[in-house]
Formats: sequence, C-alpha cells, structure tokens
Amino acid sequence: MKIAIIAGTRPEVVKLVPVYAALAARAGTTPIWISTEQQVNLNAQALETFGIVPDIRLEPPSPDRTLGGRFAQVMDRLDQVLGELSPDLVLVQGDTSTTAAGAMAAFARRIPIGHVEAGLRTFNLDSPFPEEGWRCVVGQLAAFHFAPTEAAARVLLDLGMAEHRIHMTGNTSVDAIRLSGARVQPEARVPGLRRVVVTVHRRENWGPELEQILAALIALRGRVSDIEIVFVAHANPALRGRVEAALAGQARIRISEPLDYLSFLSLLKSATLALSDSGGLQEEAPVLGLPLLVLRDTTERPEAVEAGVAAMVGVDTGAIVETAAILLTDEALRLKMVRGVSPFGDGYAADRIVDIICAWHPDMATGGDRILAAV
Repeated sequence: MKIAIIAGTRPEVVKLVPVYAALAARAGTTPIWISTEQQVNLNAQALETFGIVPDIRLEPPSPDRTLGGRFAQVMDRLDQVLGELSPDLVLVQGDTSTTAAGAMAAFARRIPIGHVEAGLRTFNLDSPFPEEGWRCVVGQLAAFHFAPTEAAARVLLDLGMAEHRIHMTGNTSVDAIRLSGARVQPEARVPGLRRVVVTVHRRENWGPELEQILAALIALRGRVSDIEIVFVAHANPALRGRVEAALAGQARIRISEPLDYLSFLSLLKSATLALSDSGGLQEEAPVLGLPLLVLRDTTERPEAVEAGVAAMVGVDTGAIVETAAILLTDEALRLKMVRGVSPFGDGYAADRIVDIICAWHPDMATGGDRILAAV
C-alpha cells in the first residue's frame, strides 16, 4: 500500500515523523514523503533533525503572493504529483495551508484522505486565522479522522462525521517527545535565575496585541527579580523587528533565534514557566511538566486548560503580569500545574494510526465494522 505523507512546515514534520517511522517499519506499506516547502528554512531544519530526506520536494510557494495565491500554488503542484504517484492514501496533519491544499488535491483525485490531529475547533473562523478554516475544510473531506483526544472525537461526532470514520489515537506530538528521549537534556540556566520561555507567532497577535505582550514581559521582569525571560523569536522579519525594538538590551531578557526542535525541547526542559500562543506548545508543555499561560482568547486544545496544566490568559498586559507573577511567587500553586497529567496521549498514537490504516485496504470501503476505533 502506497501512502503519501504531505508536509511543509516544522509542526507537520514533527508530528508526522512518528507516523512515517511506524509505516516504514510495517510490511506491505510504503510511505512517500512529499515536502511542499511552505516554511523553507524551518521545514528543512526539522527534516534534518529527524534525518528525513523527502522523496519529493516541491518548489516553494512564492513569498510575494497572497495567502490565497500561495495556497493555489501548493495545491496545483500537489495535484500534479498525486496524479503521477496515484497513492492509495494521503495523510495530512493539523491545519496549515499545506494540510488543506493536500486534502483538496487528494479529494479532487478521488484519493482517500487521513487527517492526523482531527477534530480541533475554536468555532471562530477569525481565531486562529486561517487555521480554523483549513481544519474545517479537511474535516469535510477526510475518510479517516485521527482524533487526538476524546473531546476532539466528540466534536467530530457533533459535527455529523460518521462514527466509523473517527478514531481516537492520542496526539503524535507526544510520540515525537518520547522518541527524542535521551537526545534532549535541559539547557544550562543562568545561576540564580529561573527561566520563563515565551513564543508568539499567531496572526491574531501581530497587531497591537504584540505590543501588550511585550509590555507585559518588561513589567514581569521588573516585578519578579529572579527570572530570566527567553523570547524565542519568530522567523517573520516584521515581527522580529518589533520584538527587538522593545526587548533588545533589556536586563534579564534574551531574544533567541528560532531553534531546531531538539534545542527547543531542551530550552523548555530548563524552564519554570512558559507563555505562548502556540498550539503545539499547548501539547508539549504538559508532557514536560511545564506550566503554560496561553496568550490567546480561544483555544482548540481546551483539554490542557481543563486538566489544569495550562491557563488561558489572553493578551491584556495586566492579566499576563498578574497571572504569571502569582505562579512565579506561589510555588505550591505552580506545582499543581506541574503535577497535572498530559491529556494528549501516551506517546504511541502513530502505532494506533498505522494499525487502523493496515486494517484497511484500497479495494474496500473506507471505514466500516472491520476498522476498529483505537481507544
């Protein structure tokens, strides 16, 4: 069985590598890695980290095109490749432009689609944009919905997806951390200082919201005297310039270059607290026992908040400072979040996904009683 894995961003690579490895280890399945190069540098960095050499590497989408223009380029190139390959199944992950373009190209070619990390929703098309729209599109087209949690599976059922197409597997981000294992050790800290890690990259935080977040970091540094704030900068030059204008030269605040996956995990392992608008970090932080404040008003991963390992704080300067300061000065309260259990699985989601795929073959109807939900 020939299975096309489509990825073009760092998060997709991280979360699809465990599936690729599990497929490669199974007799009778041939995974084919197609790289759309949506994030040229970060994608290459992640591929190198995991030793993946794409079978097919597409021309990157033009940076001077609009969001829709880049999407059209990726879809057109994928359509051509899928026509030449004729895979039995296409796997896409998450909610990127590559994810939606891959699903639409496969659907147009009448190739079954497996959606890894299915069922995440905020029910607000503006937040996150465009990711919420992309995942809604893929949800309508997928033959296999690999839901990471019970809540995600329930969302899919409520949206009218056929029950036999929904499979609760856990999130492959946990698999990636497990497979990294001993390769990741905590990064050394500045003696006498605890570390707070910050990332900001969502489009909805590119406006005045970013200024509020940056002001909060300066105020937090002034309020808590024994912390070092490490801001992991986004590759976008416009965002980077604004971050440097506000934070460069500030005492006990360090701006880091974008990190490869293993280095970022090492940084997280050395931290006391994290602040981020990242969806992936909402999955990774609980696995590492790192309390997380979510710099957003909505989240498609409410399980972390419900489990008590993350808290929604939004982008208001005062709210960020107050919440972070409480956790940094009340160790008993912070430890309650540290001791929470990750709601995103046990690190064997990829094996469950491959079990489901291998129970199906291209000449049978997708789903049905012969494909068992992996719970």
